Amino acid sequence: MRPTGTEPGDFVEFDLDLIEADRRQRLRTALQAAKTELEEELDIELTLASHGNELVLSDDDGTRFTGSIGPDGRLVITDHRANDVL
Repeated sequence: MRPTGTEPGDFVEFDLDLIEADRRQRLRTALQAAKTELEEELDIELTLASHGNELVLSDDDGTRFTGSIGPDGRLVITDHRANDVL
């Protein structure tokens, strides 16, 4: 992000809600793409849903995968077993 049209000493505001919405949309897009690969690999049908502040891929048995964006900007998918142990 770079503020444009500002002079030295100007106060620059960033819309953190917009930044968070953009992050969630990018995460949703990445998870939607990963969903197809995971379904084929595991031979199960997954649905993408919001669970609190997280986006999750779940099957009929409950939450299976949570997604996040790593510090390097990569998609990180965490597999949760039925007993909530990673």
